[in-house]
Amino acid sequence: MNMPTDRTDELAAAWFARLLSPDCSERDRENFEQWCAASDRHADAFAAVAQCHEDAGALREDELMRAAVRAARHATHRADGRSAFVRWTRFATAAMLFLAIAGGAFWFVRDTRVTSTRYATSVGEQRSVDLADGTRVQLDTDTSFTARFGSKARELVLDRGRIQVDVAKDAERPFSVLSGRGLVRDIGTQFQVARYGEDVTVTLLAGVVSVELAGQTASRESASVLSPGQQLHVGAQGGLGPAMPVDLALVSGWTGGTLTFKDRELGDLLEEMNRYSPTKIRVADPALARIRVSGVFRAGDQNSLLQALQTGWSMRSTRLSPGEVVLSSAR
Repeated sequence: MNMPTDRTDELAAAWFARLLSPDCSERDRENFEQWCAASDRHADAFAAVAQCHEDAGALREDELMRAAVRAARHATHRADGRSAFVRWTRFATAAMLFLAIAGGAFWFVRDTRVTSTRYATSVGEQRSVDLADGTRVQLDTDTSFTARFGSKARELVLDRGRIQVDVAKDAERPFSVLSGRGLVRDIGTQFQVARYGEDVTVTLLAGVVSVELAGQTASRESASVLSPGQQLHVGAQGGLGPAMPVDLALVSGWTGGTLTFKDRELGDLLEEMNRYSPTKIRVADPALARIRVSGVFRAGDQNSLLQALQTGWSMRSTRLSPGEVVLSSAR
């Protein structure tokens, strides 16, 4: 199905309508997945349309909404002699109108005031903030998120970095975190969300959370409920990985400024330590990155790390510039 690509929001609504259409084919679904994967903007626009549709469900009994639904349905059956594409286009147009009306009515009736506040840390900085509802969020180095609070919902949007969230109880306003293609729904708990590039990791410390794929109806394949001590990954293409057990003491160390590694590859340690400092350490020989290391390191203290590697693992460091150090074997 050939579609223009310069009207992302309209295309997102059109795709939403197409996926709901009775004659939606497997090829259409594959094309949709490719369109979503092509750009974060595509995925975010579709998630917004899906959320608008979900919110509008609260007004399904309203007579204006009933009329809009009847118009959308009528468009799909009008003029049987027309091509399937023309019928689908009319359906999409009517559905887009319905979503615009319903979404606007929802926010007018349900949530007339939504506040949006951005929080961020620089490289090497960590901080803790108390949100307006009493929720406490700890930000790791180089982290950015936006808190969107309204009278009916609370949402954090994590752009990059890592946060630990202690959610304040509020029976009237559900709490969620959106990051990349992952959507975390809180059920009164403490959890972490990390986003580096397009990969998202969710770790549950206490309570219960549901992790879903943003913009999709929850199912066995698109949602997972975590128990304390479990972690899962949401891939760049939106797939949920399996829930795996983790050592909570290790994953929580960064909140106290330390990074604990047990039998991990040196490459992983350097990647993590480099997040906290403008001085980046790399290896001259890729084989060195596979050496297994264990230890407790102070986040951002590159000098102590270099000293430990020189003493305990017989490595030599060479400073190429104020912001770059290269490791090599001393043997």
